Amino acid sequence: MTMSRAQQWVQPYGLDVRTLPAGRWWDAVRVPLSLGIRALDRLGGDTGPVIKDGHGSILYWLVKPGAADHWQLPEVRVLGPGCHVAVPPQHRMDGPGLHWCIPLTSERYWTSLGRLHSALQAAPTEISGRRTLARVCCRCERNTEAPVLVRIIEPRPYPARAVYACPDCVPHCPAGPGRLD
Repeated sequence: MTMSRAQQWVQPYGLDVRTLPAGRWWDAVRVPLSLGIRALDRLGGDTGPVIKDGHGSILYWLVKPGAADHWQLPEVRVLGPGCHVAVPPQHRMDGPGLHWCIPLTSERYWTSLGRLHSALQAAPTEISGRRTLARVCCRCERNTEAPVLVRIIEPRPYPARAVYACPDCVPHCPAGPGRLD
């Protein structure tokens, strides 16, 4: 889909969030933040636009209408015809509240369904502990088998990056957005 078609629904300069019908220009894949961050981590730069609801701890991927109707993944809901999605203005790139975690661009209108499905399918097993990913602690820089998500860094234009700490260092990690020093 081209950006010219996107201009039918994108609000580049307004201040207000708009509620738009899913199923017309896109469907939205609604995912809890904890699951979504792991999926973003797996997708790396290979993701399309993502809306983040900072108050509701939800991520929404935009996908081709009707393409994910058959998905049955835990904690994942596909919003299509009959559903509505709150969409921030195109320039809103920071929270709090609703903003673009990964912005809509002329090159990235939808997320690849196969890659997103694989990332979301793998993420719950990482959460449940059946498969543990060792991570490097952002503070002590040692590998930890029990990483704790302490921050999401959202550089522009994308991709967002998850920052982890070991359980011992979590109390010493500052809260809030931005870099960890």
